[in-house]
Amino acid sequence: MIAFLRPYGVGNFSPFYKRTLKAWLNSSAQYRALDYIGTQQTLDALWLQQPISAAGYGNQATQPFGINIGSPPCYTGLRMLTDTVDWRVSSGVQGSQGTRSVVMTVLIPGKTHGIEPRTLAELTQGTGVPVVHALDERVLANDFRVVQQSLELFREYVLAMTQGALSVDVQILYMPDVDMEVQASESQNRYYAGLTNYADIWAQLPESVLEGTDWWWMLYPSHVPEQYPDFQNAEFVTGGMGTGEDSQSPFFLIDDRWLIRKPPHIGTGLYSDVERRAYLPQWLQHEFFHHLFRTYPEFQLEATSHQWFNLSTWPADFDGRYEADYFHEALYKRLQSADPALHVALRYATADAPWENVQLTDVMGAFRREPVLNNWHIGTIEPAGSGLRWVNNAGVSWLLTPDLLNGELLTGPDCPYYNNPSGKKFNIVLKRDAFGDFTDEVIGFSFSGEFYELQ
Repeated sequence: MIAFLRPYGVGNFSPFYKRTLKAWLNSSAQYRALDYIGTQQTLDALWLQQPISAAGYGNQATQPFGINIGSPPCYTGLRMLTDTVDWRVSSGVQGSQGTRSVVMTVLIPGKTHGIEPRTLAELTQGTGVPVVHALDERVLANDFRVVQQSLELFREYVLAMTQGALSVDVQILYMPDVDMEVQASESQNRYYAGLTNYADIWAQLPESVLEGTDWWWMLYPSHVPEQYPDFQNAEFVTGGMGTGEDSQSPFFLIDDRWLIRKPPHIGTGLYSDVERRAYLPQWLQHEFFHHLFRTYPEFQLEATSHQWFNLSTWPADFDGRYEADYFHEALYKRLQSADPALHVALRYATADAPWENVQLTDVMGAFRREPVLNNWHIGTIEPAGSGLRWVNNAGVSWLLTPDLLNGELLTGPDCPYYNNPSGKKFNIVLKRDAFGDFTDEVIGFSFSGEFYELQ
């Protein structure tokens, strides 16, 4: 702790801040050394002296001297690590391999191109100069060390949150010749600099990767024009949480600089290993819970965007005051008892699906999307010549071409959504068993990120 703070003057930090940072540094080092009892003892001592959700955490400066160890400082990392080590100690689990695993593919295109604004006026007008960005080579260094560091705690956390049912296997796919289009814009006083259409990546991937991936993370060469005076202290939105090629699986998205340097709204300078290990788990947790809350809409845990930012919208049985508290309560009071179970709902790869057992009659019948908001959410799949037809209760229909061996019903130009990135097919959904493994029973289809259940 002293070594980390010495360049800034140890005396410039409050005792509360220093105790928090010391507990984080010691406990995370103990955990990496597999000293789970020691980790738990260090964390228990901190929570005894500075209780969970105490106002003192939020009273600390979040960017002193440009440091970024999370907001509140170290708090999210400490809560995630506490949940993780408490599960390890109580269960006696020592290894890092779950009953089943999910594959997280980290996609790293080598180039981006677009129009780069040099001034605020050019940003608002959508003008600028054409540029090509190359990937920051520090992302590649030492076997993708910055990527691995960012995922360390998050991977352990997923294993614990699923009570040992799911481990996260990471595969990194660096694509030096792939060039993605980027754009910068301004809307309602917010600045954006990101991919024009991240779905363009699907055409660049082999079928084995598409079928074998459960979760996605793309790191692309940044388009943030921070080298110009107008933008040196500007916050740009560069990513977030989307969906995979199946319109269901989680898709983390951010630019390459996010792992290398601190954006001006959360710090200054390059990330140290300490900062990266403390902050990136917070970003990953935040985006992942967006996905969890949309996966289980019945709990209404994000009925409005980021509702946990407003304490008045928290469920009555939730305690605490910070984002990490809300996520902890959501996990232990809702999600761990959800149906289907987390370890079932969070598996999306279809490489082992028994499509050869699916017959045409299995995908015909009445389907319903919940909640039903209009007549487009109820319909039937009926025979139509040698193919099929979708007919909804609004009286709109379009042809479907079966591709059962790939688990798809292909739409055509008569489909109103055909020109949308996710509008070219219905993805057949098979039932999973108690371990999350596929059966050959069709339970519905997904289309444009929405699930239609077979009635």
